[in-house]
Order: sequence, then C-alpha cells, then structure tokens
Amino acid sequence: MEVNSHPTAYDQDGTRRPGLLDLPHETLTMITELLSRHDKAKLASTSNAMNSFLEPQLWRKIKTCIGTSKDTAGLVNLLTVRPDIIPLIKVIVLDEYHPCHTRRLLSIEMPEMWGILIQHEGRPVEQVSEREKRALNRNMVEQPKLIDFVFWIEFRDRPYCLTKEDSALFRQPNVRRFRLSHVDFSPFRIIDKTYLTHESLKQLMIEESNYTVEALDRFVSPSNNLADLQIAQRSGGPSFIPTYYLPIITSYAATLKVLQLLWCREMHLTSSPGFSGLDLTTFSALRLLRIHPSVLLGPGDKDAQSYTAGTGLNITDLVRSRLPPGLKMLFLESLTTHSSLQYLPMEMYPRDKEFIRCLIEQWQSLAPRLRCINLYYLEDMVEPTELYDLATKHSIELYTLSEEETIDVKILDGETFVASNGKVKSW
Repeated sequence: MEVNSHPTAYDQDGTRRPGLLDLPHETLTMITELLSRHDKAKLASTSNAMNSFLEPQLWRKIKTCIGTSKDTAGLVNLLTVRPDIIPLIKVIVLDEYHPCHTRRLLSIEMPEMWGILIQHEGRPVEQVSEREKRALNRNMVEQPKLIDFVFWIEFRDRPYCLTKEDSALFRQPNVRRFRLSHVDFSPFRIIDKTYLTHESLKQLMIEESNYTVEALDRFVSPSNNLADLQIAQRSGGPSFIPTYYLPIITSYAATLKVLQLLWCREMHLTSSPGFSGLDLTTFSALRLLRIHPSVLLGPGDKDAQSYTAGTGLNITDLVRSRLPPGLKMLFLESLTTHSSLQYLPMEMYPRDKEFIRCLIEQWQSLAPRLRCINLYYLEDMVEPTELYDLATKHSIELYTLSEEETIDVKILDGETFVASNGKVKSW
C-alpha cells in the first residue's frame, strides 16, 4: 500500500510539505496504534489515503455494546452492508450472549478472525427454542482461523444452562484454546463423541461450571495434543471424584504440561472406596501442577496427621509414587481450614507439613527438575517460617500466596513455560 504519495500541503514556492503519510509505514503504524478508536476514526476521515491506511486498525478488534445500535444484531447488519470489513476482523468481543444473533454472526465466514469472546451478565436477552436453534445452527460455518474461543455467562448465583443444540457453537475445528465460565454444559453428554472436532485443542479452561464426566470428555477427547487443563470450582459445584477424572487426563500423559485442579475452599472432595491418590508418574510432559495434596497423595488419616496411614509406605516412597518425573513448579491448595474468624490464621495441617518437608529435603531424588513450591492460602495460614529456612538450605524456592494471587501460564517452545504472579519467577 502506498501511504506516502498523498500530498498534504504546499509552501508558497510550490514545495510540498511532508505530512503523516510521508512517514515510513512502520513509524506511522507505531503512532496510530497509540490512538483510541475514536481518535483513529477522526484521523481516518481526513483523507481517503489515511482512511485506507487506518481501516485495518479500526476493524481489527470489534466490541459490541448491549442495548445500543452497536449490539450483536447491529454488528451482523453492519457486516451485511459492509462486507469489505469482514476480511479485516481479527478479534470480536461480544458483551452479550444473544442465542439468535450470535448464531447469525457465526454464519458469516470471517477468514482472518482468530479470537472471539462472548461474555454476558444476567439472563441472555432472548430465549430461543431448540427448534429455532437447530434451524439457525444449519447456517453456521467453520471459521478457518479461529483458535481462541471464550464463552462466559454470569447468571445470578448459578451457572447458565446450555442445551444440546448449543454444542454447535463450539464446533470449530481449529480452536486451540477454549475457556468456559459459569455455564452448565451437562447436556453435551448426549452429543455424539465425534461431533466436536477441535483436534488442535491445546488449552481447556473450565471455571465455575456444572457438567458430567461424559460432558467433560466430549470437550477433551477431540484433542490430539492437549497441553494445558485447568478446572476451577471455587463456589461449590459438582463433587470432585478424582477417579472419574483420571481416565480422561491419562490419555494425555505424554502431552499435558500444565494441570490445575482448583476446588472451593471447603472442597467437595469425594473419594471412591480405596482411593489412594492420583498416580502422575507416567505424565512425562507435566511441568506445572496445582492440586489439593489429598488428591495427589490420598486422604490419609482422619486426624490430618499423615498421608501414609494405611498405605504401607513411608512418606518418601508415597511421594515418589505420585509425582510426575519432570515437574518444575508445584502449587498446593488449601493447606489449612478456612478460618471463620477474620484475622485468625491457622496452622498448616501436620500431614501437609510432613509432605512439604519431605519434598524440600529430597527434591533432587523425588523430582530433580523441581524449582519452586507455592502454598495457598497465605491469609489463612500461620507463616511456615521453619519451612522457608529449610527451603533456603536445600536450594529450593518456597512461596506462600494469597487467594487473590493468580498465575499466568504460557507454554512456549519445547520445555519452556512461564508462570507469573508477582512473586514467582519466569522459567
């Protein structure tokens, strides 16, 4: 595109004055990227050449505004009238979930769109029958470059219930990252196992949602290379039965690099008879693990004194029989009871202190790549000063984290990943 051929002004002697469009393309892009969308639109109106230059930036990311002419229906109408915009779209952010208009939008092939975020607070604005959904689903198309799909509905104090026909929204074969939040996708258990087709899925995040193991399997099983699985259930939800999840995640023992199982503080942990912990020793790719210790090691005794009760193993052998061999970062959940009295920290459970002490002292033989142990939740915990000193002595990093501190995990090339929360270093 020639952006420097448009004259802007002349001096009295006829010499053309240089203008914005005479700047190198890269320099002008750096300048205009700093402008708000409103300012870009104003600048684009100054000339046809500037409009041609700025249009890709103006339409690269589109956000709707519920209750205005710029809602999802308005966006569909705009793209119908201005099909020239469609190839410019990279990301769409919908601030509403409208079952009808969302389907109309996904019936338009957007060849360059790589991300869509659907977020909604409250009940969706229109209720659509299954018959109507089925008819609209027939017109939806696969988005060729869509790799990032977020579906987030906050409806009162319970997840929003999806139906079988809503599974069509997620039938996008090239998606690499799904994030489902505050939804009940239990009805997906009745869809055919081959219906969802995202073979390239690498990251699945499920938060505050209801589902059955069969429904979860429908989301996970299409993937050939799942690398990151995060399940967060902080406000109740389905009981966590570890043995139900094990068959699903074991299929990815060779590819899973990040596994986070975050249940609520008063964890709905239901163990099958004879449950003795999750054996993750075959998970050769696993580098980051966030888990409740009793899910990893088993329930232990009723008095929370030791995880070895009834196992016939000492703590060292028990830990060795559970940890993935290449683990680098370990995040441990709920190491104390949640204090009902504000500002009254609790001592760490003796069994957890024994586990952590063992890990610190023998990490070189138990998990030779381990670099960092992180303990939740600082606000309810008496600081484990003696463990800090022990970690320093054995050259392992130990942190205590508050409930508000989150981690951001990015899988990079090969063995490298990054986890950051203000305290934890990048690896």
